[in-house]
Amino acid sequence: MGCCCGSSENREINNQGGHDSRRMPRAIERQQQNVNAIQDVNEQYKIYFDILEQQFSGKGLKRTLAYKSHINIGQIEKLRNVFWETRVEGRQEIWQILRSIINEEEETARFLVQEAELKPIKDSLQHVYDKLGQKYDVPIFCINDPIEYSDEKFEDRGLIENNGDETVKLLIRSVHLNGKDMEIDCKQSQSVVDLKDIICVELQKRHEIACESMKLFYRGKEMQDSYQIGRYNLMNEAIIIGYLKVLSKT
Repeated sequence: MGCCCGSSENREINNQGGHDSRRMPRAIERQQQNVNAIQDVNEQYKIYFDILEQQFSGKGLKRTLAYKSHINIGQIEKLRNVFWETRVEGRQEIWQILRSIINEEEETARFLVQEAELKPIKDSLQHVYDKLGQKYDVPIFCINDPIEYSDEKFEDRGLIENNGDETVKLLIRSVHLNGKDMEIDCKQSQSVVDLKDIICVELQKRHEIACESMKLFYRGKEMQDSYQIGRYNLMNEAIIIGYLKVLSKT
């Protein structure tokens, strides 16, 4: 029986072209075959970009859907750096390899993919498995530049003009809050300056924190003092990032 098993294994190896590299686990192969299960990694960045479903950019491993950008190339580069430098899932060495592969010519890129034992889904660097079965998703703006820039600016997307007195609950997130978001109620008609005043009062009351200055960011963009809260079309429990300059305690 031992010989039969050996023959079966040899046939499997021969069917793979004689290579002795590790086979991809069957569970991963099933995941790759189910293309409908692929998560759209671009979804969280849709406020910055418009994806063009019938147009493509790049070739080979770097072929992706084309897109128009609502931010300039300098802002895209910053967004790319933030993406690469904030990866916590998977292995860091694989993220570094993927980042370097994107800057290589097709032949070199394929060589590096093979050397790293990576398995691209649908022959694309957008979705890749490593040899341990960890999946890595790369947004298209990290792979290709936009084919054009939209006339509509990012700052004006998702903003509304008619703001009523409805109250929205916001979650304020800051390094000064020890990992716990602070809930704030604010009316849609109030300005960002009003929101900052409310936050300052609550920080003093709840956390004994006094601020010298404050910047608020929503979806990576600084909120403008003169804008009403309603212009940002915030939903309940929207997360606002607060960068605080705190007064030293005397």
